[in-house]
Amino acid sequence: MHTELFSEISKIAKSIKKEKRILVVSHYDADGLSAAGIIFNTLEALGKDFEVKIVKQLYAEEIEEIKADDSFKLFLDFGSGQYPMLRGIKKFAVLDHHLPAQNSERHANPWFFNIDGSTEISGSGLAFFLSRKLVAEDSLAANAIVGAVGDMQDSQGKLIGLNREIAKIAVNANSLAIEKDIRLYGRASRALPYMLCYSTEPILPGLTANPEACIRFIEEQGIELKENGRWRCYLDLTKEEKQRFVSALMMHLSSRGIPEWKLQKLIGEVYSLVKEEKGPLYDAREFATLLNACGRHGKPEIALAVASGDRGNNYKKALNLLSLHRKELREAIEFMLEKGIEERKNFYFFNAGSNINDSIVGIVAGMLYSALLLSNKPIIAVAKNSDEFLKVSARATKEQTMFGLHLGKIMQRICSSIDNAEGGGHDVAAGAKIPAEKLDEFLAKLEEELGNSDNKH
Repeated sequence: MHTELFSEISKIAKSIKKEKRILVVSHYDADGLSAAGIIFNTLEALGKDFEVKIVKQLYAEEIEEIKADDSFKLFLDFGSGQYPMLRGIKKFAVLDHHLPAQNSERHANPWFFNIDGSTEISGSGLAFFLSRKLVAEDSLAANAIVGAVGDMQDSQGKLIGLNREIAKIAVNANSLAIEKDIRLYGRASRALPYMLCYSTEPILPGLTANPEACIRFIEEQGIELKENGRWRCYLDLTKEEKQRFVSALMMHLSSRGIPEWKLQKLIGEVYSLVKEEKGPLYDAREFATLLNACGRHGKPEIALAVASGDRGNNYKKALNLLSLHRKELREAIEFMLEKGIEERKNFYFFNAGSNINDSIVGIVAGMLYSALLLSNKPIIAVAKNSDEFLKVSARATKEQTMFGLHLGKIMQRICSSIDNAEGGGHDVAAGAKIPAEKLDEFLAKLEEELGNSDNKH
């Protein structure tokens, strides 16, 4: 299986070596940006004449613009679902891990080789293997782990498949460390009380949004909050302090009614980029969030600079965007908790309209699972994309997919039956762009699809 995938990647590498000018087109999320950063460094090392274009989604209008010149086009982290629309491009190749519309040449997609593209390899993982074919170098493996974690491919507590092989390569290259530890966001960059206070995934009852309670909780465990006048973060704790902290947190959450399966998800593998300074780039998940913050707030060029190694002015700008991103997510969650969501027969639903940016509505949907302790059916979020279109984001749990649910396939099927609609994605996370006037039709078809026995969970 791997051999066939690598053979396809090798063919693309040979094509790239022959080309004089290359246009790299990649997605604006953490995985797409990590992939773009890997290829940026690789093409630069090869001395190629190239340009990188980061886009929100590969819609028909984007493809028309991309067709304009005669450069070789390399699509990263999308293109498989849109492959039929790419045929008008003279020279191109696709590296994508989303469900493909069709098999074809110059198209490296793990699904063609019975490799699960939603859990076993990400877009940045494919970009790493292409980079390895082009320059025979392992130093960028850790970047691919950032993309995989950003794409939630470690959602079951660890990376598997080809992702695991890449992680081992990164460890051997002395750029990554793998540990079993608490998986709360901010372990590397937030003061310990604020790691708890700002936790939204999961919500920590009695602690989230309550800084005084968080400080009191930590002090009750006999853990010093500061060292030499500086706030300590989780990574500053001793091994014994970490054990005490985690045990107390588990007991606290259990006493507040958090189910066992959610408690288990708090502990798992964490991935540290050991060549980075302690901070937002040290933890793979935090690195991914920083890239997401830039991409989803209209500054993908800053994310690309950081992903390809810039630790100067662009990194400072990225930190500011990260603060904005966190603020908007907190406000969005507060808005939805106040407004509430609608429970339909086969899914949960909310229409945020223009109250939540369509670029973060999918993240908000995922976070609401934790906030509202949802688990038995998918959540569907809608936000305004433009005057004519709506963005739909769908999220499910891995447990639901074990019973046959695949949101990406469902989005593809529904959108193929609605004029001017486009959709696809993974089993647990998918999306669509639909005409605003077609929302009721879309939701009716979704209710029907999710009610089918093949999709029941």
